This record gives sequence, structure tokens and C-alpha cells, in this order.
Amino acid sequence: MGGLDLAMVAAANDAWVLEPEGSEVVETAEYRLVRFPERFPDQLQVQWVRSARPADTVLWDVVARAVEFGMPEVGFYVRLSAPAGLEEALLGRGAELVDTGDVLAMALPADVKAPDVPGLEVRWLTAPDVARDANTIGVSVFDGSTASDDELARRAAAYRGTVAAGTGGVVVGYLDGTPVAVAGVEIVDGVAQLWGGGVLEAYRGRGVYRALVAARMTYAAEQGATMALTQGRVATSSPILQRLGFISYGRERSYRLPLG
Repeated sequence: MGGLDLAMVAAANDAWVLEPEGSEVVETAEYRLVRFPERFPDQLQVQWVRSARPADTVLWDVVARAVEFGMPEVGFYVRLSAPAGLEEALLGRGAELVDTGDVLAMALPADVKAPDVPGLEVRWLTAPDVARDANTIGVSVFDGSTASDDELARRAAAYRGTVAAGTGGVVVGYLDGTPVAVAGVEIVDGVAQLWGGGVLEAYRGRGVYRALVAARMTYAAEQGATMALTQGRVATSSPILQRLGFISYGRERSYRLPLG
């Protein structure tokens, strides 16, 4: 299976940023800083830094702005396009490495078949009961907070619309009727962004994760997407995704920087 152009993958990866409703965004020509709503575990994040200036000089400016939010720490994503020396500058200011992931992509359509998992059913999040199951799994796997009934109903209505419109949504995997896994996809400019894949620990190793990857990629190809893009943790999901045919186009790291 042939690879995609590195510049095209890097550009699509740079364009992928999270901005939930209620976020406060500070974006300049050199960085993007986001204050997420309180329901998110990591509420202050620098999503990218792109600058021709020395990394430590840019970092000084970013930290000065981040301090104004009054938070104890800020998360930093060091993307493929980050300036040279940014990681060294972060470590020099006392940052702690949190995670390392591969930027993974595959051309669509692709022949990714779902494994045969007895008792598995994949449902799209289009109803409040499925939204509740997705939230419960998400809290267990990724932390976060339990949503209210009103919020669950709102999410179900929103995703019902996006799934029908062909722009993505959330799938939940059930084993013999028990909700065990959740994963999302958003299609932007022909790129299927695969996000938030997680399986409850007791049900891992059975092929559920791979089945949810296949379901989302089938949906994306049906909507005309030409690239599947995701980030995979080097110790967990990245090896699985590469065995399915994804190619790594580089590694990114996330850091936690105290704002004392």
C-alpha cells in the first residue's frame, strides 16, 4: 500500500485542533492557546507553536499569556511543524513529558476489514442511551466528568445530524449488549480524523478496537474522504494501527508545564 505525501499529511495534522463549545481561544501567528470548559481534565493547552524566532523566546511569550488564565499548569503539544529546540526549551523550564504518539495516515478507500468478534455490535451515537454509554466509557478510559441528561440528549441530537450529513460522529461497541468501547470520527476537507478510541480494560485484546477503526473508515470512505488521519500512542494503539496499514509520518510529544 503506497504512502501519502508527507507535506499533505503534516498540513492536515496541523489543521486538526480541538475547540469544544465554550472554549476560549488565543491564536496568533506563532501559537494557539485554548482554555477548555471545566468538564475537560486538561483545561489549558497550547495546541501548536510555529515560529522562525528562537524557541525559548517564543516559549517565554506563550507562558506569559498562559499565566493570565490563573491555571496551575499548561499542556503543550509539540507538533511536526514545531520550531527546532522547542522540546529542549520546555524541559529547561521544568516541563514533564506526558505522552508520545505517532502521526498516522492511510489513503482512502482502503481494504481494512473488521475482525470477527462474536457478540459485537457497533452503534452510532444517535440516541440518549447510547450517549450515556459513550460518556460512561469515556470517563473510565479518559477521565473527565459525567454528563447530565440534558447534555446527553443534546449530544445525541447533534451527532444524529452530523452522522446523517456525512461529517462524522461517535460509535459505541457493545459485546453481548454490554457497552465496552467508544471512538469518534470527523470528516473535514476530505480528511477523516479518527479520535478518542478507547476500550474498557477488561475487554481489550479481543479485536474491538480494530473493529471500531474499520467501522469509521468504511463510513469515511462512503462519504468521499480520501485520507484517514489519527495519532496513536507508541506503547498502545500505534502498533495496532500500523498492522492495519497505517503509516507513521513522524512523532509528536505532549508535555505538562507548571505555571508557578
